[in-house]
Amino acid sequence: MTAPPPPHPAPAPAGDMTAWHRLHPLSPLIRTGRHLMALGVLVLLLIFANHSGNNDDFISDIVVVGIVLVAGVISWLVTRWQVADGVLRIETGLIRRQSLRFPLSQVQAIDVVQTGLARVFGLAELRLRMAGADSSGGRLACLPLADAERLRTQLLAMGHAAASPVAAGGASAGAAAPSAGGPAGSAGGAAPPAVAAAPPRPERVLFRVQSERLAGAIILSRSGAYAGAVIAVVIVVIALTGRPGVIVPFLVFGFGVVASVWRRFNTEYGTVVAEAPDGLRLRSGLVQTVAETIRPGRVQAVRIVEPLFWRAFGWCRLEVDVAGPRQRRENRSEGQRLRALIPVGSRADAEQMLGELLTTPPRPTHPAPASARVKTPLSYHYLAWAGDDRYVVASRGRICRKTTWVPLEKVQSIRWVQGPWQRRLGLATVRLDVAGRRVTASIQDRSVAEADELLGRLPDLARAARSRGLVS
Repeated sequence: MTAPPPPHPAPAPAGDMTAWHRLHPLSPLIRTGRHLMALGVLVLLLIFANHSGNNDDFISDIVVVGIVLVAGVISWLVTRWQVADGVLRIETGLIRRQSLRFPLSQVQAIDVVQTGLARVFGLAELRLRMAGADSSGGRLACLPLADAERLRTQLLAMGHAAASPVAAGGASAGAAAPSAGGPAGSAGGAAPPAVAAAPPRPERVLFRVQSERLAGAIILSRSGAYAGAVIAVVIVVIALTGRPGVIVPFLVFGFGVVASVWRRFNTEYGTVVAEAPDGLRLRSGLVQTVAETIRPGRVQAVRIVEPLFWRAFGWCRLEVDVAGPRQRRENRSEGQRLRALIPVGSRADAEQMLGELLTTPPRPTHPAPASARVKTPLSYHYLAWAGDDRYVVASRGRICRKTTWVPLEKVQSIRWVQGPWQRRLGLATVRLDVAGRRVTASIQDRSVAEADELLGRLPDLARAARSRGLVS
């Protein structure tokens, strides 16, 4: 167990990230921003519920608010971080201390997140995404926006150096740590010292979403259809009954549907994907903005999604799966969705992005056997797969067509699956799992002989692909 940090740590030497640093003093306010309205309503209820006007009751209400504020300040005081020996260390907790370690060489991606309240104060949250770890731990909330962006760049550079052969030969991330800056360790949250570095190469923009196309795509999506149906039912009920109060019991359900539509628009608005020296940079958001960097080699799978109504306009969606944890409970809906590099775009946009992510990806050209028509008569023509010594691609779905590419070097397991209908028809499915755990490439409804042959051949191809990746 690590000892609690001193109340006022000494200022860090210039350019030294090995000393302990604090977050911005307004961090407690930003982190509880989503609960501020609920807290305000609670305070108003506590105040106005005292009909007697007793001063003791008013004082007790103030005490409740004071306890909440003091708890936030204590949380800020006992939280500190440092970077040493290629590891980001975060310590927090007063009664139950937590000391977290995040090796920078294992970082999958780093996000810079700004909620609406954080944007008002010019602050941002830094989130580290680690494979197999809890995403709620690798968070620095909050730092000044410029400091957060600079720290993200430095951590990614240090992680790349730690994972590269050059770093293994002696230039370790720990040796590079003193040359990198970060938010200062003073209690006031001053800016970090600057670092002398070569000017970064300019970004190359690969995709920029069109706002009007995004709005139209959401309207034509499943959530948009639900929202439209709810609005139509409300209008019809009010028109038939003439009593708006009838819909009050259903307002909660309607609010949830509309909120899901807004959440998606707010998340994907203004999406820009750019190529940078440290990887792919993804920026998006209307009220809450997110700036994420996906390091080279971290993409586990690529998927193109083509819903039925989108295909009439030639639209599609391109998603990537990055190795990392599932989101915290309050972000479960976001965690179930993949990162959309192209929330909605033309097929040409998707093909261009696919070429940036994968080298000469194959196309699904091997159709399903004729016996699969009995099991899936509607989507039979869209069941196909193909593969080479680097990738496997599989497609399925008629109403919502999905085509998934998986690099063989990223495959974690290969499964042979057969359901009762498939046993009667002599069919089987081969599934390739990756570390992202959100995408599975399913070579669906193949003959048993073909599935057996794939199960015996794909592990060797995956092993050879990983060997080539280690050598390169």
